Amino acid sequence: MATSGDIVCGVCEVEHITKDAEYWCPECEQGLCSNCLRYHKALKSSRNHCIISIDNYKQLPPFIINIKQYCPDHDRKFTNYCPQHESLCCPLCIPANHKECHGISAVEEIIQSSKTSTLLQSMEQNLNDIKSNMNKIIENKKQNLASIKSHKQKFRDEIKQMREKINKHLDKLEQQILHDLSAQEENAKLQIESILTNVFENTERVDMLQNNITTVKQYASDLQTFLGTKTIQDEVQKQEKEMHSILDDRSVNEVVLKCNLDDKITEILCTISSFGKVYIELGQPLVVIKMDKGKQAQIVYNLPAQPKTIDDITLVLQWKTNLKEKGRMTFIAGACINTSTGDIILTDYQDRLLILNQDGSIHKKIPLSFSFPADVTFIDDRTVAVSTHETYCIHIIDIRDNASKRIINTTNCCSGISYRHGFLLYAEHNKGICKVQLPNSGQTLLIPKMANNHWDYLAMSDDKIYHTMYRENKVCCYTMSGEKIWEYNDKTILKNPIGVSFDKSSNIYVASNGNNTIIVISSEGNSARCILGKEDGIGRPFGMCIDIERNSLLVSSNDGTVVLYKLT
Repeated sequence: MATSGDIVCGVCEVEHITKDAEYWCPECEQGLCSNCLRYHKALKSSRNHCIISIDNYKQLPPFIINIKQYCPDHDRKFTNYCPQHESLCCPLCIPANHKECHGISAVEEIIQSSKTSTLLQSMEQNLNDIKSNMNKIIENKKQNLASIKSHKQKFRDEIKQMREKINKHLDKLEQQILHDLSAQEENAKLQIESILTNVFENTERVDMLQNNITTVKQYASDLQTFLGTKTIQDEVQKQEKEMHSILDDRSVNEVVLKCNLDDKITEILCTISSFGKVYIELGQPLVVIKMDKGKQAQIVYNLPAQPKTIDDITLVLQWKTNLKEKGRMTFIAGACINTSTGDIILTDYQDRLLILNQDGSIHKKIPLSFSFPADVTFIDDRTVAVSTHETYCIHIIDIRDNASKRIINTTNCCSGISYRHGFLLYAEHNKGICKVQLPNSGQTLLIPKMANNHWDYLAMSDDKIYHTMYRENKVCCYTMSGEKIWEYNDKTILKNPIGVSFDKSSNIYVASNGNNTIIVISSEGNSARCILGKEDGIGRPFGMCIDIERNSLLVSSNDGTVVLYKLT
């Protein structure tokens, strides 16, 4: 067999002549010079051999060059092929190693159409598809890099704009307090100058009286002194009264200029530990992968998912259960689903948590040390946060150990609660929507609201906050910094909204408690429709949650009914 070095003519080499080969015979596995090629073609045994040039031979891949056409055990040419062993056989191999094998064929038969076989064509097409797919991926990733760069610049601009807004606001507050500082200084200055003027005037009169006494003592007669002393005494008493009046009206008290910085300003230094959160999220692939038709059943074509409009949404009932117990009022006020485990957790407004399996059966009942739990949200697979209408705090509870891990104190009772990316949001009565970063406990008022409303609920996505306002009959959408994006308040369809959630297309689902319906609002907040009504038997809906991973909608009500629907 030839090597990758210089190839000599095999025929000449037998005659001890070294001559470079110009051609190669794969069947004879030897090189040939021009002269030997003539004899090779003339011989009956080799005239039909396919001869190739040495240059073309050297272009063959090594695994092809290394294929042997002669049996290394018997030094005979391979003449047959065994499909069971997938190996070539010489005439002596068959009785020795392939006695029991079936379907042994002549090599000449199986190689006749090898170059035009559908397998080779299929492999060529597969390789073309793979290369095409790789080129698409390369192009897509280049566009992805450009998109990331563009997003980076966009977020840099947003951060800069937010910083400028903060700076402008702080500059305005600074100018205001500096103005107040100057004004108070001027008031103190005028007050002190007025006192000094009064004291200076009295000092001049005292000086005059002292001079008069000295003069009287030196030059007046005894009679004059006796009679004049009464007049001087009256003036002295008058000055004493004047001095007492100065003391009584606190004119001599020290005037101290004070400046108390707002606690919320100083809290910024300890409660705000970052400007935001930067993270990578894997979206839907944008590359359409082309594969062999025979393999299409195994390939998932990852086209971008088209967002569903509110008119496209339909619901399929999965299960319905009622958690009422004899002798006990069961009122399910809040609900949430752990998207990683599928666990369902509910707040029974009396004094407990209920954990359901994915089929709606009760997995666990957790008694609480407080009453009137309102809403609940998962923090991780074993920890939840629970708001309450009874106490001024939020309870962090370990649902595996049935133990309270921690309490976050608030200034009022709380209702709606939501957790995402390390931040806990809650609706506090008489105050508004507050934010706390866990595990720290520094609260920040994000969205002020003074109305005393016990049933304001909320949901938080990656970039938006959805807020229901029970008494105002409206739903609001905010940015994560608390700026309002839109408000929906069509009272013909929305009445006393409570529970709120959102699907993967950012459509918003709301429990319209006042008219026993579930409505869905478009992601832009400009249209809505009713998707569940009284006729569906859901009772007065309160809690609501959407499991985006499983595409399901959970609704709880004040009569203990819990229903799970599939979103299609």
